[in-house]
Amino acid sequence: MGLPGTIWSGVAMGLLIPAAFFAYEYSIERRAPYVTLTPFKRTRDPRTGEIIGGTEEVSFDPRHGHYMKCAEVLITLASASLVFIPTLHVSSLLPKLAFSMVLLGFTVVYALLFMALLTYFYEMFLFDPVSFTALRSSIMFTLGFSAFVCFALAYIWLSIITGTAIANGSLVIPNH
Repeated sequence: MGLPGTIWSGVAMGLLIPAAFFAYEYSIERRAPYVTLTPFKRTRDPRTGEIIGGTEEVSFDPRHGHYMKCAEVLITLASASLVFIPTLHVSSLLPKLAFSMVLLGFTVVYALLFMALLTYFYEMFLFDPVSFTALRSSIMFTLGFSAFVCFALAYIWLSIITGTAIANGSLVIPNH
């Protein structure tokens, strides 16, 4: 597969992943009685093991921070990889790495969109809780998980290409 083929397969994969996530998630979310960022706190009855619904809402603020930090780390790793990989002195492997480069680019885009829309939707939710709909929830799920899956697939492909090159002798690791 030549360079254009690996680029287009990366683009196709980068677009197929969120389409699949969105179709799956929205098919579930749209049937929910309500969608919220602050569900009611539940506890387990220690005697019976049953789940007891409460009246206190769980704050989204701590989770918002955790989600933002995860996206930041993903963006940092993917961006660094996008800068580092083309500087490798293995020109024979570079065309095969295009697939991973495209997926790493999608990782950055999806994670940035996730961060921006998560904050925007959360701010809107604080003013009007009804504004957080099944569609918005599905978009958030789609962007977050698409970023992670694109990142994982990019690195799986990088490890396969690198391992294969080392195994067949076309890439030699110098001794230190």
